[in-house]
Amino acid sequence: MDSPTTRKRVEINRRLRHVKFIRYWKATEFRTFLHYVSIIVFKDFMWEEAFNHFLLYFSAITIFSSTKHHHLWALAKKMLYKFVKDFANFYGRSNLTSNVHNLIHIYDDVDRFGPLDKISAYVFENHLQFIKRCIRSGNRCLEQVITRGREFENIKRAYHIITPTYPKLLANGSGLQVRDDFCLTANFKNQWFLSHENCIVQFLEAKESASSSSSSSSSSSSFTIVGLQYKCCEEMYKVSIEGDTISPVELSSTALYIYKVRNNTPRRRVELPHQTIKCKLVAIRLPSQSLARRPVQPTIPSTTTVFFPLLHTL
Repeated sequence: MDSPTTRKRVEINRRLRHVKFIRYWKATEFRTFLHYVSIIVFKDFMWEEAFNHFLLYFSAITIFSSTKHHHLWALAKKMLYKFVKDFANFYGRSNLTSNVHNLIHIYDDVDRFGPLDKISAYVFENHLQFIKRCIRSGNRCLEQVITRGREFENIKRAYHIITPTYPKLLANGSGLQVRDDFCLTANFKNQWFLSHENCIVQFLEAKESASSSSSSSSSSSSFTIVGLQYKCCEEMYKVSIEGDTISPVELSSTALYIYKVRNNTPRRRVELPHQTIKCKLVAIRLPSQSLARRPVQPTIPSTTTVFFPLLHTL
């Protein structure tokens, strides 16, 4: 696996560890692997029919993870139904547990409560660290946590908190803070975004627009992004299913803003207003050879890069 898949990104707080430590992975590591790495790795270790079956699950969960894909939720419901229906053919009937069956009910949950990231328990994973820090010794741990919790509740909070405004330039001028959870900087892992015209752009620098530099109001600030825009891109995959109980389903990865681009694809320099940003992209270089081959030769340069939308920035 190429190094960018394991290096920490600004918005991905937990570094993805080697698969040999999978028994120690946290929930957010599995989420990162599913959304941004899985289809690159599994493609080399699954036969074609099994991989296409997995794409049903991958695509459906991606769709249910963002309201941006709300118009595809009904389609994702069909995909998960087909995934569960054929699950035993690929993984054995003994692995067809209630957790797998419950996948067909995800549509009802997200339709009622919102996308998966809004109703998941991922936020509580980091809260466990806070609870551990509340414990000073191994004696009466529960009482210590309750006492610390009451102490925090009694802390007086400031009523006049200055809320930061976005977007804004980083202090050292090396990037643009688009939102509190969305930052663009001039390095490989954080410099890619998708425009509203579905063009992939490599961020180089940001500067304040001349029209807003003379304005005294920070809320009216506007920024220009200088970057390199690819002239074309390709779909990463296409998933299609046909069955007796459901209507035919066909979906291109481009509908989910997942693309692949060859390194020799022509690019042109552009200057875009920051309002043209649709989402940040996670860039992963495709391995130059099958990962199933041993030994893997990381010295062979990659020729293609795959781009995934960072889902919470959509």
